[in-house]
Amino acid sequence: MHIVDGSSQWRSDALTKVLFGPAGYPSEARGNVKRVFSILHEAGLDAFEYAAVHGLRTKERKAEEIGDFAKKFKIFMSMHSAYYISLASKTPRIRETSKERLVKALRFAPLMRVKRVVFHPGFPGGLSEDEAHMVIRDALRDVWEVAGDSGGGAVLAPEIAGKLSAYGSVDQIIRLCQEVDGCIPTIDWAHLYARSQGEINDHDGYRKVLTHFEDELGELFISNMHFHISGITFTDKGEATHQPLGQEWGPDILPLIEVVRECGYKPTFISESTNPLQGALYAKFLFDELEKE
Repeated sequence: MHIVDGSSQWRSDALTKVLFGPAGYPSEARGNVKRVFSILHEAGLDAFEYAAVHGLRTKERKAEEIGDFAKKFKIFMSMHSAYYISLASKTPRIRETSKERLVKALRFAPLMRVKRVVFHPGFPGGLSEDEAHMVIRDALRDVWEVAGDSGGGAVLAPEIAGKLSAYGSVDQIIRLCQEVDGCIPTIDWAHLYARSQGEINDHDGYRKVLTHFEDELGELFISNMHFHISGITFTDKGEATHQPLGQEWGPDILPLIEVVRECGYKPTFISESTNPLQGALYAKFLFDELEKE
């Protein structure tokens, strides 16, 4: 199994406790970077996933400003790279630009104090499952060879996909992380709920998934747990739309948080609900209430 290069420089930052935060700027900040981090700090949150989902368009000076505020307010940083990454696309140019986006994200990571670059590998592009895996795997190996040393300890974090037709099942993500240096998994529990057609939604289901990741990836997984949480609707094809947490939509994250506490895991929870800040606060509230027992 491959071990993440340079991880000893930062793992302990995320291992001391369970972290909570939103994906994307809170609307209350109105785009003001300092206000973003002030809001997180005032709310008692300690993680933030910068949304570069339409491409990493920020300039280096702005990226450094984000990093400075993250350091000042002690916020653990990740980044979600562009939605339209497609490493196994039928179009060679799209494959290349997809790799370039990840290379750029890794090179910007030290400026922003980002330690995890989350992304969707994309769709199989008409290839068989094994062919798509090899193309995606080799693309990520290229990215890591070019920019792994530039990331300041940042790693690539391929995400469980919500669409059944997308590359990104549990076993596909595990296999990538076994075969590519610098890869850790991002478990999106809403996506997994949608992929499983609502089956992974209770204590046993969550424990089974986490045990599978731990058995296959060992310390690499335990030391680098990165979770996305949200409510979601789904069809027989998988993910439909993200929804608020803690309302009528699944998945129920309380059993997940119970398993996390029982096992002593220290993940980072990133809320991708329709109100990410509210979702992060809801998850933290559940955790804090259990801690009082």
